[in-house]
Amino acid sequence: MVASMATTYELRIYGNVECAEFIDKVESLGKLLDVNGVVYVYKDSVRILANFPNEKKRQLFKEIIKDLEDDGGLIKVERIEERDLNTYIEFPNGLNKISTNELKEINKKLDKTISYLENIFNALEKQIKVSEEIRDILKDTFEV
Repeated sequence: MVASMATTYELRIYGNVECAEFIDKVESLGKLLDVNGVVYVYKDSVRILANFPNEKKRQLFKEIIKDLEDDGGLIKVERIEERDLNTYIEFPNGLNKISTNELKEINKKLDKTISYLENIFNALEKQIKVSEEIRDILKDTFEV
């Protein structure tokens, strides 16, 4: 399905916004307004690449994002920068988060698993050498 707007927009949201709660709220808002795209944390901002169904929903999306701050100060939107990418990127339905933290966590777990496997293989190699030495000793002891 081709969107009625012929371009993809990039929104950069600055402030205290790099938390999972804010990302989840943005993702839910996008789905509510039929926005297709991705949302992710990048350096000092949250970035959104999105296709909006119409201009009214694009403006509404930005206005609601400004109001997503919480009373405790954990989420604070300082400013939103918008850029028309002058191209159309086709996204799956909905606004979907890309979690670099999840990828980092998976990589950490893989690194740890590789380390465990290396330790196991090293221990097995040592055990094989010991078993071969014991076999040779027993062979020499019981040879007539």
